[in-house]
Amino acid sequence: MKVVVLGGTGGMGARVATRLEGDGHEVVRAARSTGVDVTEPGRLVEVLRGADCVVDCLNLTTTSRRRAVAFFGGAARAVSAGAAAAGVAHVVVVSIVNATAPEVSRSTGYYAGKAAQEAEYAAARVPVTVVRTTAWFTLAETFLAQLRVGRFALVPGVRLRPVHPDAVAELVTDVVEAGPTSGPAATDGVAVRSLAGPEELGSAAMARAVARRDGGRVRVVGPPVPVPGIRTGLLPAGDVPRDDRRFADWLRDSGR
Repeated sequence: MKVVVLGGTGGMGARVATRLEGDGHEVVRAARSTGVDVTEPGRLVEVLRGADCVVDCLNLTTTSRRRAVAFFGGAARAVSAGAAAAGVAHVVVVSIVNATAPEVSRSTGYYAGKAAQEAEYAAARVPVTVVRTTAWFTLAETFLAQLRVGRFALVPGVRLRPVHPDAVAELVTDVVEAGPTSGPAATDGVAVRSLAGPEELGSAAMARAVARRDGGRVRVVGPPVPVPGIRTGLLPAGDVPRDDRRFADWLRDSGR
């Protein structure tokens, strides 16, 4: 199988690409750094032509609603059109549990962008599977890097059921290899696969654990979240499949 992984040099994209290559698939790691820009329709169709599947692992770290909606929505629209034009049989997109819920998508620009992404893929003329997962363990490292003010990291108090990033990559690989389970999203709707971690944790506690692992040079402050929808809105509802790997084990192993 030939698979194009968009964002294939990023954190999740690289994991997915490596697993697919390990299973014997031909993988194209597509990113701006490799000369592929989804805003260039002609180049995108050229890259997608001959592919059996395209995996959207594109990401943008931002809190700006305008930037997030423009990026995620625009990219999904371009990939949907490009996949249809190139004859791709299946699109797989990595998303977030509850990102389309109004109380979550209204809370930050990033989640508004992910909601716009899913809305665009719902109108695609090719089969689409959305892989919705809870926050990855590595989000704690992102908190420390992105939310810094001097020696302090301001990490909002959010409840999460985080999941190992390798488990996400494994699920995405399984979805790619299984192929589409329905027809075009525009007529049959998108297929959805979900995944969560085994335990509920606080975002600030996760960040503090990573800070201790890295020598304790950063002090984590966990201010309360004023928006009710985001305090617990990222917890999965109902019977969502879970991976058993625990944050504490990942933390110990990742520090070696």
